[in-house]
Amino acid sequence: MTGRLRAELLKQRSTQTTLLLFLTMLGLVALAIAIHVLAPSASTLSTRSHQLEVFEVGTRVGMLFAGLVGALAITGEIRYGTIRPTFLVTPRRGPVIAAKLAISGLAGIVFGLVAEGLGATAATAAFSARGIENQLSGSDYLQLLVGGTTAAALWATIGLGIGALVRNQVGTLVGLCAWILLVENLIAFDPGASQFAPGVAGLALAGKTGAGFLAPAAAALLLVLYAAAVSAAGWLATLRRDIA
Repeated sequence: MTGRLRAELLKQRSTQTTLLLFLTMLGLVALAIAIHVLAPSASTLSTRSHQLEVFEVGTRVGMLFAGLVGALAITGEIRYGTIRPTFLVTPRRGPVIAAKLAISGLAGIVFGLVAEGLGATAATAAFSARGIENQLSGSDYLQLLVGGTTAAALWATIGLGIGALVRNQVGTLVGLCAWILLVENLIAFDPGASQFAPGVAGLALAGKTGAGFLAPAAAALLLVLYAAAVSAAGWLATLRRDIA
């Protein structure tokens, strides 16, 4: 198993797409923070609730890109056919999927931590530059970093599970983007239902409160259940399907 973990870690570190995703994430976080802080009036950004919306940019972007990294870990191999020699070397597919889940979760931690750290730093600096008093406390920052990083790690395993189920790389990536950027914004009009969406649960885990958001502990449990269910489904699908 240790060998499989090293192999999957090497794939993540040496794949150019992972680096491009990482750099794109950094640019997107910086751009989104700038837009969210520079466009509204200072009075609009003076309340804690509006400031939290700015800081949550790191959470949203971190979850999205972690999910994409997880999806690429399996769909990239399927697309280019390298999954065949992988399973020839390791005929037991279970350890391969387990290693992919573990390393994808680790990659999600890195993506989430960097996205949250950059978002928090950029937002704090932007508020200070505009002379807007920061309403967030040290505990708010801690929950953003810990909760957002945890949500990103779980979203990475969700992305891998969906990728194992769908197998088509383009369809998986487009589906993940559409879900986080479009579908969850549409169902937000019904707070009673939207609070159970995986993206909204990630925001709640990072400190988002109010109507339509679960308590952090409940959000964490829900997101773990999503990750476990989707990962298990992708695991079983990989065990049972032929690798063409």
